[in-house]
Amino acid sequence: MLYFVTAKLVENSVSAEAFPQVFERVIRPSLEALAKMADEKKLTGGVLAGQRAGAFILEAQSNEEVDRILGGLPFWGLLNFTVTPLVPMRTAIERDQKQADAMKASRH
Repeated sequence: MLYFVTAKLVENSVSAEAFPQVFERVIRPSLEALAKMADEKKLTGGVLAGQRAGAFILEAQSNEEVDRILGGLPFWGLLNFTVTPLVPMRTAIERDQKQADAMKASRH
């Protein structure tokens, strides 16, 4: 299953003074974990240019796996995540074709 994931840093969650330490202990390990998943072709995406936010498409077997992956990231508590399940394009085409066919048939 595919999931569209967005993440945004919670406002004022990291002060400028704390950032270097938080980066080394929390942010960098989280980004490294996501980069490893990208290397393994389990996700694609990145950090949004000029923002403290990111977006990616994640491949997972279940909602529970998505929850486990995101909840296991060290920066879990610093970000607001939005997760949206995706329907594959071919599945959407098949669904819409069936609907179109049914609508055509009902007109005759």
